[in-house]
Amino acid sequence: MSCQLSTINYQIMIKHIFKIIWAQRKSNGWILGELVIVMCALWFMMDKLWVDVRCYNAPMGYDISNTWRFKLSTLSSNAPGYVPDSLYDSNATQDLLKLMERIRQEQEVEEVCVTYWSMPYSNGSSWGTLLPLGADTSKAVGQNYHKLKVSPSYFDVFRMKDKEGRAITPLVENAYRPLVVTAEAEDFFFGGQSAIGRQISENDDLSEPFTIAAVLPTFRSNDFDRPENCAFTILKGESLQEFVKNFGVRSAELSVRTKRPMTEDEMYVFLEKTADRMTVNNTFVHGVTLLADQRDDQLRFTKNENSKKLSMMAFLLVNVFFGIVGTFWLRTERRRSEIGLRMAIGSSRGRLGEYMYLEGLGLLAITVPILLVFVFNMAFLDKLDSYREPLSILRFLVTLSVSYLLMAGMICMGIWFPVRKSVKMAPAEALHYE
Repeated sequence: MSCQLSTINYQIMIKHIFKIIWAQRKSNGWILGELVIVMCALWFMMDKLWVDVRCYNAPMGYDISNTWRFKLSTLSSNAPGYVPDSLYDSNATQDLLKLMERIRQEQEVEEVCVTYWSMPYSNGSSWGTLLPLGADTSKAVGQNYHKLKVSPSYFDVFRMKDKEGRAITPLVENAYRPLVVTAEAEDFFFGGQSAIGRQISENDDLSEPFTIAAVLPTFRSNDFDRPENCAFTILKGESLQEFVKNFGVRSAELSVRTKRPMTEDEMYVFLEKTADRMTVNNTFVHGVTLLADQRDDQLRFTKNENSKKLSMMAFLLVNVFFGIVGTFWLRTERRRSEIGLRMAIGSSRGRLGEYMYLEGLGLLAITVPILLVFVFNMAFLDKLDSYREPLSILRFLVTLSVSYLLMAGMICMGIWFPVRKSVKMAPAEALHYE
């Protein structure tokens, strides 16, 4: 019964508050306009922050811990140990595979793979079209995919599993013209049906098709970008020979996963100890780069830009904080006579505090329909980042809730101190206001 009475009392108080807000609409109009502008700007900042945070924390699809890039080079004709063509009993592809096997046999090494502009954070930008056999080829018009050329052990080096959690290397190393695609490609071309065993061609006449051997749950080249529509062509046999012949050994990327974390000094000590095994004919390892450092180098510009953006947001938020707190502080201070009058006629201190807080939050609540119009207008005009993060109910609810909680906190803080001071007035002072 007491709960019902309390609820009824609050309903009466809220109705009373909105009547007062309407009666004082001339003075409240400026405050309401300020709240609308600030809320729109604050929500827009929260929406951008939401997209950046969600993208940065989304799964990458691979693991680069304890992985290194071994940089390859070839001996010049006047270098010691150079093998002339007359004494050459192998080709560049065989030398590369032999070097990889030597690295793989080292005690510190877990696995090694070779790629061409396809290792994580390599800035590879090879894109092309795909044409699925036995599916709606009209979907392929204007649809690009990220082409990655990798050896079968690539998926072990970067600990990548398919959608069912299976190891991918066994699925592709003995298959004929295998192809690995991402879930985005599977959904796009085959409408959510399994792509395993389906064929896809790079040619307009659908010749020389690849067979999809595995589907990755996700893959992203950049921490601040969305999952990509990717296709992994497997380099082995003739395809590897073709790439080595066309682009040379020096363009090949050797990615090596070690069994334990190693510092740069430890890695160079390892290379010195194994220097005689790091050279095969004219091909040799001439340097290493930790992939984590390569990642930092690639993301440095974006992180700097985001840091500037966060600093700007923090500066604006501080200004908003002082503006809103100051506005409601002065507004409450000017109403000391009203507070004194209410105390003189018997209002309790707690009730007065609730009244002032609810009045401030009531002004904030009036901005909700105006802000919703602004949000839908921004979405309609395509001013929101829908490329990296789809426009969803969850996105709007979270960003709106955070924005309103921040604003409500600022308003309550602006009301708290002057109200706290006012309700402590002595009865004589309260009667003076009456």
